[in-house]
Amino acid sequence: MEKRPEDAEDGKAEALSFEEARERLRARGYLDRGVEGAVLKGVLSSRSRARGVLNGAAVAATLLATALAASDAVILSVAAALPVKDGLVLFLWLLLGSLLLALVLVAALGGVAWLRLSSRAGSEHAPAEMGVVLGLLAALFGALTALPALDGAAPLAAVFAVLSVAVAVFVAARVARGLTTALLVSRGKAVLGRARATGLPGAGIAIVATVALLVAFFVRRGQEPPDEPLVVTANTRRAIVVGLDGYSDRFLPAATRALPAGTPYLKTSRDPAAFWTSVATGESARRHGVGALDLVRVAGVSAPLRPRGASALYLGKVLPALGLARRESVTSAARRVPALWEVAHRAGIPSLAVSWWTTYPAGDGGGTVLSNHLYFAARSGGPLVGEAWPEEAGVRAAKLVPRRGGEQGVARLVADAEGWDAFVLASFREAWVTDRPRLGLLYLPGLDILASALAEADRDAGDRVALANALSGEAARLATFVREELPGLGADLTVTVLDGGRESAGGSIAFGGPLAAPAPPGLKLAPEDVAPTVLAALGVPSARDLTGRPQPAVLAQGASGGATVASWGRRRALAAPPIDPKAYVENLRSLGYLK
Repeated sequence: MEKRPEDAEDGKAEALSFEEARERLRARGYLDRGVEGAVLKGVLSSRSRARGVLNGAAVAATLLATALAASDAVILSVAAALPVKDGLVLFLWLLLGSLLLALVLVAALGGVAWLRLSSRAGSEHAPAEMGVVLGLLAALFGALTALPALDGAAPLAAVFAVLSVAVAVFVAARVARGLTTALLVSRGKAVLGRARATGLPGAGIAIVATVALLVAFFVRRGQEPPDEPLVVTANTRRAIVVGLDGYSDRFLPAATRALPAGTPYLKTSRDPAAFWTSVATGESARRHGVGALDLVRVAGVSAPLRPRGASALYLGKVLPALGLARRESVTSAARRVPALWEVAHRAGIPSLAVSWWTTYPAGDGGGTVLSNHLYFAARSGGPLVGEAWPEEAGVRAAKLVPRRGGEQGVARLVADAEGWDAFVLASFREAWVTDRPRLGLLYLPGLDILASALAEADRDAGDRVALANALSGEAARLATFVREELPGLGADLTVTVLDGGRESAGGSIAFGGPLAAPAPPGLKLAPEDVAPTVLAALGVPSARDLTGRPQPAVLAQGASGGATVASWGRRRALAAPPIDPKAYVENLRSLGYLK
């Protein structure tokens, strides 16, 4: 029996002209196979082999870019809860960026496929092998990108996100197979002799990835807890939580280091917004939703979003550099769970929060809130809409903002750091005495701002001296507040979180007041334990679904009740502010929070 050309050994396969290859592929159905057929048509539409390979690569890159951009747009839209219109605009921006990435991927894929085809043995299996390899890589990368974005997503939105990953996996596998087949033809090799189910590897990987992602989503999501009433033990206790960011004993003279001894902890996130939100909510960043301070608002998209995965560099660096996107800070709209002051408010406990991360825009569900924007808004004389709740509290606090001269450079940074702390302390004192809340929180960022500036390598000697002096002075002032003034504010429990700053791996938590007990040796605390411990001391039942846990070992006997509820409830969804004030973003950049 005559041996067919396609049955020949790889090294002896007959050479084919493009015309012969085109007819053979058409006869065997290769040109009618969707993605793979489109790539092969791009190759065979040219008169020369070299131009044909380039055309095929261009088609492959376009198809791959479209799939990647669509998947990324869906995932980011789900994570940021964007409407469909914004998602479509985001897709168009991502498509522009994905084209360059896809060209690089296709070039790399072509190089690997060419090397594989250089092997004398079994090159007819190369298209399927390349399809499986790229499909698996796409599935792995898609899972790593999608899973963090699915936390807190509605089930239907999560399904769409997972399906977008599945489509991208399938397209990637078919593109790889089509491009490798095109290279096989361009080398003059005989085409596969019989029609094969070329989509099965890609489809199989896509199906497995879909099932795995959906299972992971529903396992992580768990069952929505019932909404139970918060029955609070009757008492008149008061508690204060102080967030002292960037604190270190090395900034203080030896005679003034007598701060309360604290229990060490390790951070779950070094991003300041994420970390301090974990302290206030008792949840990890994965669950409370504030993963990073730095967000991006892309032109034509109504809400800011956090760049993820392959698009992070493009959305976070390239588009802002071109003026097509702007950097913004995270807002309270990103937080998915209630914070200390909101749980207390729901339980009927008057609360006060001053300058804590993710308190802008302030709403009516958390007692008195002076947002983390308020200091800069009041200093600039701008509108105070969303800066405080109730609004009259913001107007009253704005009058306490220190006056600033025309400082520039490091003098301005020092004035901002010291002024921010001074405003927080003054507004907290005023509201604590006037409003008589039972729970108060205040965040003091000055030391972190100064220490981060001192750590910058490009600072000259004069700047370093000025920053070191400012650090020592500010550290002494804040240590005096914690050591002398805080115990006299009448709180039954004080919790001071002494954090090492943006570059540190942790810090310590000090408990004081009549309700505090000496921490036993070897006790391990997490930042997430602060919120449930403080609320337990105020008589609020602990939430069983919370990451953090109340720590009765640091409280006096009988200070912590044993009552629990399934959950403190979900936080009501908030719309993102129309736009994060540009002046505030610029101030955060000047203080080193945004790059």
